[in-house]
Amino acid sequence: MKKFNMLSVLFILGSIALIVFAVAFTSEFEYSTKNYPFMMGFLKFFLLGTFGELLKYRISNGHWKLDHISERSMVWGVFGCWFTMVFAGFSFLVDGLINIGLWPSGVYIMPDFIWVALSKGLWLNVLGMFGWGMMVTHEYFNFVISQRWTVFSLRKFAEHVDRNFILVFIPKTLALFWVLANGFTFTLPYEWRVFTAALLAVVLGFLLSVGKKKSRPA
Repeated sequence: MKKFNMLSVLFILGSIALIVFAVAFTSEFEYSTKNYPFMMGFLKFFLLGTFGELLKYRISNGHWKLDHISERSMVWGVFGCWFTMVFAGFSFLVDGLINIGLWPSGVYIMPDFIWVALSKGLWLNVLGMFGWGMMVTHEYFNFVISQRWTVFSLRKFAEHVDRNFILVFIPKTLALFWVLANGFTFTLPYEWRVFTAALLAVVLGFLLSVGKKKSRPA
């Protein structure tokens, strides 16, 4: 059985090319991100988010072939535009709360800039509920795609979804990993935040595969 198909190979090569572009042509990458934020946000998740899902299927099923990959990649691209706004929005949210005295600007146990970055990761993933909502939304669109865009019912989705995965694994992952991971992201310059989040989507692919394996009954 073939473990690859042509589209899978293109997304793997495209992800590698994007990473090389970011690392080897830093100035051009930052210019493109700053001047074309939505286009670049779409591209980063279109490639890297899809690669993360390919990784998930490789770990779960032993091959790199992903059903309906073109549709899944478009969903990831739209998520990239969403991330472009959300990372800026939560950054301004925490900065605004600090400026008007509704959130502490620092704590004694760590440098202020690290505390502020972790605060943004905390608001993004826990207090603002974006992290959980994003992951559940992605699962919902995977369900809709699997139904060939004929079923949009939230009730049907709730009947289909692994509730232990949604209600236990995702919250634990957000608390134990994503607050710190996205906290690190917020220490980076603006031009690198969505790209780093897209790289973390590859980690998400790994975590989703491991989480779903653990949530299955023995």
